[in-house]
Amino acid sequence: MSNSLKVLCGIFIASVIWSAIKPLSGENWLLEMLPVIIALPLIIYFGNLYKISQLSYILMLIYLLMLVAQAHFGVGFVPIGKELAPYFDTDRNVFDRITHFFSGLLWFYPLYEIVRQGVSKRAFLDYLIPATLIMGLGAVYEVAEFLAGKFLNNERLTFLFIGAQQDPDDTSKDLTMALIGTIVAGIIIFIMKKFQKKKKAMH
Repeated sequence: MSNSLKVLCGIFIASVIWSAIKPLSGENWLLEMLPVIIALPLIIYFGNLYKISQLSYILMLIYLLMLVAQAHFGVGFVPIGKELAPYFDTDRNVFDRITHFFSGLLWFYPLYEIVRQGVSKRAFLDYLIPATLIMGLGAVYEVAEFLAGKFLNNERLTFLFIGAQQDPDDTSKDLTMALIGTIVAGIIIFIMKKFQKKKKAMH
C-alpha cells in the first residue's frame, strides 16, 4: 500500500469514528452506513485486480465521506444541505440531491478505469457500462428505500432513512440528479481524452 493510499485510509477511518460518535440515530446510522460497508470490500477487491489510479481513490473517498456525514446527521439534517437549499429554490434540505449527483460525477471515472482494463473492447462501452452501473445501483437504492418504508416498523427511522421530506417526486429527482452527474462526468472524460490524443499527435 502506497503512502498516499495510507493517508486516504486514515482519513476514512477517522471520519467513520467521528460519524459513529453520538449520531442523530444509531439505527439510522447503521442503515446509512450499509452502502459504505458493501462498497469497501468491492473497492479492495477491484483495487487488487486492476490498476486503479490515485485520482479514482480520491474520488471514491470523497463520495464515501458524504455518506459517512449523512449517516451522522441524518440525510435530511446535514447542515450544508440546508444552507444550499436556496440555490435549489426550495426550503427542504438538499443534501440527498447533492449525494445523488455526486454518485454519478465521482464514481464514473473509477468505473471507467476498471471497465477499460477488464471488460470493454469497444470505446463506447467504456462510457455506457459505468453509466449503466451507476444508474442501476441508484435504482436499487431507491427500491431499498421503498422497502424500508413498507416494512420498517419504526416511523421515525423510516423518516430519517428515506429522507424524502414529504416530496412525492423524491425518487425521480434523486435518479435525475445521478443521471446529470453521470453525463457531466462522461463529457469531462471524453473531452480530456480528446485533448490528450490531440496533444500526443502534436508531439
